[in-house]
Amino acid sequence: MFNVFAYLLSATCVFTFSSCSDDDEAQSADQPGQQELIAQMLDEVRDITAAYHDYDAAMEAGWDTQLSECVAHPELGGMGYHYARMEYLDGRVNHLEPQILLYAPDEDGNMIFVGVEYVVPFEILSPEADPPMLFFHQYHQNEMQGIWALHVWTEKENPSGPFLDWNPEVSCD
Repeated sequence: MFNVFAYLLSATCVFTFSSCSDDDEAQSADQPGQQELIAQMLDEVRDITAAYHDYDAAMEAGWDTQLSECVAHPELGGMGYHYARMEYLDGRVNHLEPQILLYAPDEDGNMIFVGVEYVVPFEILSPEADPPMLFFHQYHQNEMQGIWALHVWTEKENPSGPFLDWNPEVSCD
C-alpha cells in the first residue's frame, strides 16, 4: 500500500527542490477528435470540482490530507499546496476522481483552487510498467515520491501547458 507517512514526511523537501520531467507529458493530441474529447473531459473535471473553489467544502468532501507545504520552483513557477483524498490513492485512473486538489494562496493568504493532480503509487503500478494515461497524456514518474503523476491546471491557466507540472502563474508568495 502507498506509504502516506513517507510521502508526507518527504513531500515538502522533494516537491520544493526537485523538478519533475515534463518531457513525458508533452505528447500532442493531434488525432481527430482528441482535442474535443480533452476539452469535454476538462469541462467534466471542472463541473465535479466546482464546489471545491470553497476550500472548506473540499476539506469536508475528503480532500483533507495535506501532502505538502506550498510548492514552488524559483524559475518555473509553482504547484501550490497538495491536498489528497486518501481513499482515491488506490491506483484508479479516472478523470472524474482526481487524487489531489491544488491550492495556492492569494495576496491575503486565502486558498485559491488552481488545479488537480492524478497520482498512482509505484506500489500499485511499478515504475517499469507502461505509464497510465488520462487526457491522451502519459503520467510521468516522480521517482523521489515513488509515484506516477499528472498535473492538470483546470482552474488557473498555465501558459506552459495545461498538463505540465510547473505553472508560472502560481506563486507561494
